[in-house]
Amino acid sequence: MSETDDAVAQAREEVIEAMERSADVYGLKRSYGRLYGILFFASEPTSMDELVAESGYAKSTVSTAMKVLERYHLVHRRSLPGEGKKAYFEAETDFWHVFQEFLRREVTREIDIMARALDSAADQLEDADSERAQRDLAKIRRLRRIYDRSERLVDVFTSRSLEAIVELFDRLRS
Repeated sequence: MSETDDAVAQAREEVIEAMERSADVYGLKRSYGRLYGILFFASEPTSMDELVAESGYAKSTVSTAMKVLERYHLVHRRSLPGEGKKAYFEAETDFWHVFQEFLRREVTREIDIMARALDSAADQLEDADSERAQRDLAKIRRLRRIYDRSERLVDVFTSRSLEAIVELFDRLRS
């Protein structure tokens, strides 16, 4: 291995180790970060068997990790012509897209769940005349306003490019 190859391998390993630590920060297993890192640096879609061989993880670990990473929009499952049903994986490298998809699918779903529950609870308390019911209703209405604002914020973030969002924040700061 040449000096350049060593430098590339070391640089990649440093980034992959940081991805492992990042996965841990977000409550995911470190192995998921390592597998994402392997895919991040891959020059072409990578099969499950190749991921097992390169990572040293069990096939079940790799399979579970790919399902979780797909759910969070960090990897995409692909099939290649002539390969039958064999699954290949690619890393999503546009982190703004990952963030937008997370907001669009996961956060929006949570907002919808909470909004329905808050609306239902408010309806139940509307006609109650106890002090406790009125206190609870006030809390529910405050929380509902936060969810309304959150929904608008998600709409802004999911409908604009990163550059447009940064420009908007720059204008707000000045």
